[in-house]
Amino acid sequence: MSLFGSIEFKSAGGGLTWGQINDLWATTLGGSYQSRSGPAVSWRTALRVTAFLACTRRIVEAVSTVPTKLFLKPQGGSRTEAFDHAVYELLDSEPNEWQDPLQFKETLAVHCAVTNNAYAFVNRVRGKIVELIPIIPTHVQPKWRPDRTPYYLVTAPDGSQAEFTPSEILHIRGLSWDGLKGLDAVQLLQEPLGLALATEQTHAMLHAHGARPSGIISVDKSLDEKELIRLAAWVKKHYTGLDNVSRVMLLDNDAKFTPFDMKGVDSQHIALRNHEIESICHGMGVLPIVIGYPAEMAARAAAETLVALHLVHTVRPWHRRFEQAFNRQLLTKPERKQGYYTKFMDGEFLRATAKDRAAYNKDALGGGASPGWAMIDEVRGWDELPELPNGAGKHVYAPLNAGPIGDDGVPKSALGATPAPPKT
Repeated sequence: MSLFGSIEFKSAGGGLTWGQINDLWATTLGGSYQSRSGPAVSWRTALRVTAFLACTRRIVEAVSTVPTKLFLKPQGGSRTEAFDHAVYELLDSEPNEWQDPLQFKETLAVHCAVTNNAYAFVNRVRGKIVELIPIIPTHVQPKWRPDRTPYYLVTAPDGSQAEFTPSEILHIRGLSWDGLKGLDAVQLLQEPLGLALATEQTHAMLHAHGARPSGIISVDKSLDEKELIRLAAWVKKHYTGLDNVSRVMLLDNDAKFTPFDMKGVDSQHIALRNHEIESICHGMGVLPIVIGYPAEMAARAAAETLVALHLVHTVRPWHRRFEQAFNRQLLTKPERKQGYYTKFMDGEFLRATAKDRAAYNKDALGGGASPGWAMIDEVRGWDELPELPNGAGKHVYAPLNAGPIGDDGVPKSALGATPAPPKT
């Protein structure tokens, strides 16, 4: 029995052109893209580039560590958590038998960040969703039928294939050209990633062969092959590699060591690598400062400014993509009309420090001349504190100078009361 229950997988047939086979290898079977700088780039090698890994981690952590809730807000009613709905349990407690919600969203998020596509099999029993099973994106091919209806061709580990309808596959896509499949981030960034890999390899070789950029050894007489081999072996043994950096060089037979500066291309390694960090960050939609580059700017940046920029430009778009996918593919149209919807509780990002949290809570309860928008029990719930007894925390308050106040602390005019006529 396969991972997807009783679904029948069929053997992948032949008849493919060489171009189709190459594309299948690169995008479906986990192969790589050849960069002009030399190194082949795949998701495995891309994650070895520190900047790409750091950007991926920032996206993944922002998606996976924020709680996701299912709410019900009927038209004209108040919002409540939909505890009794099957999707609530999947997103809040247990999406499948071996993952918790953080791990499940972490898997989908890393797939999205790297390939701009994340897939999960939606297992329904008698119409009810019972589990969500992640699928490796390189094993899924979204396709169009002749009538322009989409379907998903999934390849099992043994090479057999089966077709799934959109109702059976949860598909979260990033930037897309055709609206069906996201554009592979590794393919889009294959040149800066390839250059970063090539630069890192070159820099590594520069340290591995430490005598190469140091200078030149010259002697007054001609050396035969045996003497050249002996001299090269002596230098390699005693003066190359990290263990022999800055050692005093001892030579005989009037041999001289003349140091020289590094070539221009070698001296620009650091600048080139810094440029690649910026290029990768720009392509991934992550602010360089979020991954600690440049270090001096990260040290000076205000925490609240950094959090706000990261939230608005990186985190929020990914949260909204996940929310919309959950709403459309895990909820039916009648359920959405009833007022069911999913929500990332990303208000946590607005309370990064104790000082910021105190100011945010104060404004939520009502500060200055503005009425509050949250009840005391709601604010206490943000920090997992118990509700106040006897319903004392179930009120929204407003400043005294905001006008006549009702029993619940809200200005009467805001409740629809007719304001008193002005004095003449």
